Amino acid sequence: MIRKTSLLVWLLLGMTVTAVAAQDTLRLSLSRDFGAGFGTEIQGRFSMHVEGPDDLVRVLFFIDETQVAEQTAPPFRYQFSTGNFPPGAHVLRAVGVTADGRELTSNTLTRTFLTSSDANQRVAMTIVPVIALVIGVSLFSWWLASRGQKASGQAAINGPFGGSICPKCHKPFARHWWGMNVVIGKLDRCPHCGKWSVVQRAHPDLLQAAYEAMLQAEKGAADTLTTSPEDKEKTFHKQLDDSRFDN
Repeated sequence: MIRKTSLLVWLLLGMTVTAVAAQDTLRLSLSRDFGAGFGTEIQGRFSMHVEGPDDLVRVLFFIDETQVAEQTAPPFRYQFSTGNFPPGAHVLRAVGVTADGRELTSNTLTRTFLTSSDANQRVAMTIVPVIALVIGVSLFSWWLASRGQKASGQAAINGPFGGSICPKCHKPFARHWWGMNVVIGKLDRCPHCGKWSVVQRAHPDLLQAAYEAMLQAEKGAADTLTTSPEDKEKTFHKQLDDSRFDN
């Protein structure tokens, strides 16, 4: 019974110490308002935020050893621009004062301030590989689709720039890379009829339906060309005989 009571007392004491420690904690955080951040490297406008006990009445903000701001009412926040400080590593911290005069020191944040040119280089180094990867994946997907179409004997009706249906001859084709982009589509030349039109990217289902319609039309034209004059005459006479029994 005594051991259980002692354990309960120590548990309550631990909870009390934790609550007191939480009340005496000053937490500093950083948020980006307008700019760029690359891990611990930042450029632009940022804000320092402080959270502390309820009786916090004053907060002093420091960048390195220089006091840069003082706030006497919540929310305790200070906005700054990295361009107003020399480029390089800087230490951010805050000191708070409570209503009963206690002085609290926050955690520190170390950030490297970049110049605008350095930030632009970081952005380019980040975006260019992503763009290259997207283009590479698109070209690989197009190559696989084209390979499958060639294996099945199907003409290319789609590509990395999408596929369209010619408004003149209504046949599908893959849009060319050299087509001129305009506001409402791409000015491109149809490989079937040779005419130029502004075409938009069509859904793959519409392209496939137009392709099948084109095959049917070509098959019908081929059947007409291969029909002999004798067969045409027999067909004509049969249609004539059948018409005699019509009312």
